[in-house]
Amino acid sequence: MRFLVRTLLEMPAATSRLMLPAAGGAWDLAQAARTAVSEPIVATAQRAARRLPGNAGRLAIMASETFLPALFEPCTPPALNAAVGQRAVEGCRLAADGPDALLALEEVRNKAAIFLLVLGVGRLIGVPSTFPLPLDELLRRAYGLGDFPALWAVEGLGHDYGESFFDAGVEPRGILSEASTADLPAKSLTMLNAGIGLAFAERRLRGLDPRASVAAVERAVTHFAALCQANARRGYLGAALESLGLTTRLFFPSMLAPVAAAVARRGPLADYFWHGVGRAIYFAPLNNLPFSLWQAFETAVRTAPDGRARRNAVAGVAWASTLVNQLEPQILADLLVGPHGARLARDGGFTNGLASAIMMRFDTTPGASFIEAFCRYRPANPRTAAWWAELVRRPCRLALEVIYPRLKRQGRLGELFRFHPLERLAAGAPVLELET
Repeated sequence: MRFLVRTLLEMPAATSRLMLPAAGGAWDLAQAARTAVSEPIVATAQRAARRLPGNAGRLAIMASETFLPALFEPCTPPALNAAVGQRAVEGCRLAADGPDALLALEEVRNKAAIFLLVLGVGRLIGVPSTFPLPLDELLRRAYGLGDFPALWAVEGLGHDYGESFFDAGVEPRGILSEASTADLPAKSLTMLNAGIGLAFAERRLRGLDPRASVAAVERAVTHFAALCQANARRGYLGAALESLGLTTRLFFPSMLAPVAAAVARRGPLADYFWHGVGRAIYFAPLNNLPFSLWQAFETAVRTAPDGRARRNAVAGVAWASTLVNQLEPQILADLLVGPHGARLARDGGFTNGLASAIMMRFDTTPGASFIEAFCRYRPANPRTAAWWAELVRRPCRLALEVIYPRLKRQGRLGELFRFHPLERLAAGAPVLELET
């Protein structure tokens, strides 16, 4: 029996699976032995990663959460092969048209550039190590990077601003309230609030691991929500809350199920959470392979537990992919809207995410000429052009001319960070109040 267990542990996963019917209970024993070996190694690595400061810690956590557990999982080789195979199929389809294959590479490059920008914004704009941070001056430098990177730079600055209070041993309280930051430019508030949410989520999740009790996860979520309530600017709370889903899925994926269970009982907080999960799925490591754009949407659909979560997750992927590729509308047109328009039109998740991204971009950089250029883009392919008119141009006009002015006037721009049917927003229908 000992020989059989050792053999099952050492053989390739596909071979051991083939032996499953004959091995019977020995397979379960082998799995138990594999778990006994792997769990202490993975847990130790994850605890060490959580102790590292700054970006080194964030990347180490991502690696220990995403890749290390997979090394011990017998299903990893076939699952990874399937994921790569899906992208290969998409690549073969696009390779029939050479320009589309090049666009797929451009999409990956755009995504990587934005991810690195958010991580490295402190160095780019010279965020000091002293406390408190000179937020007004740092915002001026962030906007000095240009209209396109400014949105992401302000989010990264918001993270560093929120983190600076913890580093100084100060409990954040009212750090973006009107009383303490009344002179900040209004255009910076959506992404600053999103950024402090990232810092709060990261702090609360660092203290957990997949073996944490339900009560411990509940406490972490409660503390996160309380931090957002106490520090976000009125009307922008949703921007901070959405960061919990983004941080969980991107940096702490092993905590996705327990955190999702904790937010499921908290009303609209679950909407923001799943929207953030969708945004994270777009940036997930596997989706940085070429030909992954459509697979990000497919992953959002598979990950969400129900229709409401699915619409928010799909909206989150659309939100992120629109903003990242806004300078090159042909990427979304030829890789996404043209080939998959019928699927995207089904439940409104895509159009909501795209419209919300356009509104948020307009609010953050109102003078950016590429916003209108993106909305007015006309694909050369007639079929793609028809889908673009329905799924992009019409939602853009509705967003900029009807919905955004109303949300801005009502002080409810935080609603851009969760799914709403565009028709309800355009009609001025009331939305659910937050329950955290």
